[in-house]
Amino acid sequence: MRVNKLTPGYNLRWESSRMMLPEHREQLLEEMRKQQEFTPAILDNDQLQEIDRVIVKSIETRQAVTITYAKKHGPAYFFGWIQKVDINEGWLKMFHNADTLTIPFKRIINVEING
Repeated sequence: MRVNKLTPGYNLRWESSRMMLPEHREQLLEEMRKQQEFTPAILDNDQLQEIDRVIVKSIETRQAVTITYAKKHGPAYFFGWIQKVDINEGWLKMFHNADTLTIPFKRIINVEING
C-alpha cells in the first residue's frame, strides 16, 4: 500500500483540521436523531380491543399488569396496578410502590396481566 497525505493517520499535522459548516453539522445531527426515534406499529381494532379487555379485567380483579409503551427511542415497560383511567383525556395512571406513571393511550403497545 502506498502511503500519502490522504492515508488515515499519516497526515497527523492536518488530520484534526478538517472543517464542516455549522449548518451542515446540524443537518447531519438532525438526520441521525430522526433515524434513532422509535415509531411503534399502528394497532388494529383487534389489538385495541384486547388491550381494552385486559385493562378492564385488571381493574375489576385488581391484578397487576405489565404495560409496554412507546418512548422516544424504543419501547419501555412498567409493572404495576392501574390506578385511574381517563377516557376523555385519553390516558391511564399506574402505580407500583412509590413510582407512578401516566401514559397516553396512543403510546400503549401492549398490556399483559401478571399473576
